[in-house]
Amino acid sequence: MIYLDYAATTPVDKEVLDAYIKTTNNFFANASSLHKMGQESNYMYEVAIKEIQKTLNIEHDIVFTANATEANNLGILGIAGKYDSGKIITTKIEHPSVYNVMKHLEDKFDVVYLDVDKQGIIDLKQLEKELTKDTIIVSIMWVNNIIGTIQPIDKVIQLIKKFPKVKLHVDAVQGLCKAIPNFDVTDIDLFTFSTHKIYGPKGIGGLFIKKNLELDKRLFGSPVQMGVKPGTFDLSLIVATAKSFKKFYPTTLERQNYVKKLWEKLFNYLSKNPNIIINTPKENINYYIFNFSLPSINGETIVHALEQEEIYISTGSACSSKLKKPEKTIFAMTNDEKRSTTSVRISLSHLVKNEEIDAVIKCINKL
Repeated sequence: MIYLDYAATTPVDKEVLDAYIKTTNNFFANASSLHKMGQESNYMYEVAIKEIQKTLNIEHDIVFTANATEANNLGILGIAGKYDSGKIITTKIEHPSVYNVMKHLEDKFDVVYLDVDKQGIIDLKQLEKELTKDTIIVSIMWVNNIIGTIQPIDKVIQLIKKFPKVKLHVDAVQGLCKAIPNFDVTDIDLFTFSTHKIYGPKGIGGLFIKKNLELDKRLFGSPVQMGVKPGTFDLSLIVATAKSFKKFYPTTLERQNYVKKLWEKLFNYLSKNPNIIINTPKENINYYIFNFSLPSINGETIVHALEQEEIYISTGSACSSKLKKPEKTIFAMTNDEKRSTTSVRISLSHLVKNEEIDAVIKCINKL
C-alpha cells in the first residue's frame, strides 16, 4: 500500500497518540470545574496553549474548534458580523471553507475574488486597486491545497498596513509545519490550522486571534475560549495538538528538504511524458503537493486506476472531491475545463519512501 494523500489527512504520530491517551486517562475532569481535578485539567489546558505559542513564537490567543472549517467560519464571520456593509477581498482559489463563506456573504457585502496567474499566484496590483477605506477583511490562503502555490503574504501585509481598518485572515492549514513563513506571523490578525494535517488526531482545529481583537459571536454559551467557541472542550485533543506542533514545527525545513527531492523526482520523470500536463509550477511552491492532468482520462478514473495498484491519491480537496465539477483552482489558472476535470493531486510526506515514488511513476506512465 502506497498512501499519497497527505494533504487530505495524515496518520497519527505515535508520540502524539500517547500524549492523547495519557491526558484522557489522567485529566478527564472538566477544566471549568472549580474542584482540584478540574483545576488540574485547566492547568494542562493553559500549559498546552503556552507551548503552542512558544513553539510558533506568537502571542495570539488560540480558540480550539472541531476543525479548520469551523475555525475559518468563526474568524471570517466574526469580523464580518461587526459591520452592516463594506468590502471583502479573497481569491478564486480558496478552500471551500473560505470560498463558500464568501459566497454566503455576497448578499450583504461587496465580495471581490482576486484573479491568479498561470502559476497560481494572486494579482497584487489587483489587490492594491481593490483595497479601499471600506474594506474590512482580506482572506488569502498561505499555501494552496490543490497545487501547492505559496502566496506572497509578506507583500499582502505591506499593502494592507496602509488601511488600519482591514483585518487579514489567512488559512494556514497546508502551510504550518510544511513551509517556512516568508512573513511575520505577528502581522496576521487571524489564521487557522488543523491538527490532523500535522500527524495529530481528527476532531480539532483552531483559530489564532491577535490579542485584543474582538469577534462577533456566532455561538452562545459559557465564556470558555473567550466565548468564541463556548462549551466543554476535549483537553486530550488540545494536548495532542501541542505535541504535534512541538514535534513537527521545529523540523519543518529538514522534512521540507527531504520531500523536495521526492517532488523533483516526480517532476523530472513525469514531465518527459507528452501525455501529462503538470499543473503545479516549479517555483513559489510547497513541495508537499504535486498536481497533474491526463487530459485523455477523467481525474476520478485515474484515482481508481491507481487504487487497483494500492496507490492512493486524490482529485483535489477531500471536502469537495465528490462534486465532479472542474477543479476551480486549476480552472482559475488555466481557464481550461478539460484540464481541470482531469487533474489529480499527489500529496507527499517525510514518511514517503523513494522506492514508492518509483512505483507511482511506473503506474502513471502505464496509464
